[in-house]
Amino acid sequence: MPVTEEKISLRKKYKALRSGFSPDLKKFMDEGIFENIVSLAEYRRCALLLTYVSAESEADTHRLIARAFEDGKTVAVPKSLDKNGNMAFYEIHSFDELKKGYFGIYEPVPEKCGEISLFDGAVCIVPALSYDGKGFRLGYGKGFYDRFLSEHWEMLKVGICYSQCLEESLPHDEYDIPADIVITEISVKDHRKEKGSDGK
Repeated sequence: MPVTEEKISLRKKYKALRSGFSPDLKKFMDEGIFENIVSLAEYRRCALLLTYVSAESEADTHRLIARAFEDGKTVAVPKSLDKNGNMAFYEIHSFDELKKGYFGIYEPVPEKCGEISLFDGAVCIVPALSYDGKGFRLGYGKGFYDRFLSEHWEMLKVGICYSQCLEESLPHDEYDIPADIVITEISVKDHRKEKGSDGK
């Protein structure tokens, strides 16, 4: 099967799987992912947290954002700039600074927020439908994170997904950048030791 068709098939599979989780199961899994993130030494040390604002079927980040506010961290969330895969991160101080943007996803309101352009020491929470055993991700096919991470691959990339959405191997090419750490509700896997000296 060609890579593009395989990815389309896998996206359908995992979207359907996530949509089928009961509210109680999803809540249980979200709790486990949250606890594993905030237990990371890298999370505790970081001053800047970059994270998506989760949609209904995604691994929840709302509680993480609220916790990061409480922990005194700078929190920045992405805004789609166009439909060509370009996005920027804006600092938010509350959920009131968000509104629905492209694809119905909650995004920062630029008039209320400042754009973040320096990412030193940041931890970036990376969304995906699936991750594999080497940290490669199956995204949503829009290219926003692919483009952003290709320009900022040196930051710590933490992928989160449900354990039922893990694959042994996902289709990827030489330009794809794997997550440094992949977190599910039951596991934390550090892939950094598997990478080359340049971190890729």
